[in-house]
Amino acid sequence: MTIPYLVRKKADLSSGKRKEQWYAVQKKLQERGGVDLTKLAELLSKRSHFPLGMIMGILSELGDTIEDILSMGQSVTIPNLGTFQTALTSPRFDRPEQVMPGKVKLSRVYFVADRGLTARLKEVQPFRIPFSLYVPESQLTPAMRRADKNQKTGEE
Repeated sequence: MTIPYLVRKKADLSSGKRKEQWYAVQKKLQERGGVDLTKLAELLSKRSHFPLGMIMGILSELGDTIEDILSMGQSVTIPNLGTFQTALTSPRFDRPEQVMPGKVKLSRVYFVADRGLTARLKEVQPFRIPFSLYVPESQLTPAMRRADKNQKTGEE
């Protein structure tokens, strides 16, 4: 499988002078669009009517399937979650015919979260872990102890 790319002219200003060079750019075939597997499957099974085994099977295949789709130059969008995409890179060239497949490389695979997901997560209120759970007893200051106590009583 191959990832399609386009050759585009871009301005190179790194030398201090404007010099236009040719680069490979990925052709977009589509528009933008801590928990382990077992635990995720259990959570999904509880929220839906699908059996645990079926969910485990689907999630197990998800990575390979997304890899196959990305290797064909397409992005993968999962509604309410986000989009997996790839980016290509190549050295710069003086002429478009010099941009050959052997010189084009995958630079990264990245994930862009769904805007709604991001907006919803920004609304989640933070919670401070009490100092007493991770600061040695000898290093807890009176102010830290008060903050822990106030947090327990909701006075923060």
